[in-house]
Amino acid sequence: MTTSHWNPNAHYHPEILGFVPENCREALDVGCGDGELARLLAARSGRVTGIDLSAEMVESARARSEDVDNARFLEADFFEASGTELPELPLGHYDLITMVAVAHHLGTERALNRSAELLAPGGRLAVIGLADPGSVLDLLHLAVAVPSVKALGRRRGGRHAPEKMPVADPDTTFREARDIAHRVLPGSRFRRRLLWRYTLLWEKPRDVRA
Repeated sequence: MTTSHWNPNAHYHPEILGFVPENCREALDVGCGDGELARLLAARSGRVTGIDLSAEMVESARARSEDVDNARFLEADFFEASGTELPELPLGHYDLITMVAVAHHLGTERALNRSAELLAPGGRLAVIGLADPGSVLDLLHLAVAVPSVKALGRRRGGRHAPEKMPVADPDTTFREARDIAHRVLPGSRFRRRLLWRYTLLWEKPRDVRA
C-alpha cells in the first residue's frame, strides 16, 4: 500500500488498514489532516468521517476527496461534536476510530477516554502516537532507529508532510503513554516502534456500552 506522500505517520497506514474490522460500517479519523488516511479507509468502510480543528486541513481534505462519495470532513472539536446541539459524532457508534500523531495534541488520556465513548461495542481503536524518551533504553532505541529512518526516507522519496499541518510536542513519555493505555483501555496492545512512534490497538468489549 502506497500513499501520495511518505512521512513517518503515513508509514504506519498499512498497519491501520490491516486492523479495520470486517463489515466496517462507520469509521472516524481524528485529526484527519489532508484526508490521506480517510481516503484509504473509505475503500474498506461504509462511510468515513474525518474531523480536524484546522480549517485549512479540512478544506484541503475536501478538495482532495471530491471523488470519494463515502467520505465527509468536519471542522469541529473532537470533544464537543456530540449531543443534541452538535450531533455529528454519535456516542457508541463507530466501528473504527483512528488517530495518527494526534493524541498528544488533544491530551493522550482524554483522547483515549473520548474514543472509548464513541466506539460501538466490538469497535476498534488504532492510534499511532508520539512520545518522548523517558529512559536510557528509549534513547538507545531511538538512536538505533536513525539509520532505518534515513533509509526509508530515501527509498520513499523523502519525508513530506501536508502543508500547514499543526505540530505539538509529545505530552507523555513512552512509559507514561503505555501506562495510560493499559489503565484506560484494558487489554490494549501497546508497542514502541521505529520513527519515534508507538502503536496502540484496542477492541472495545462487546458487553461494554458508552
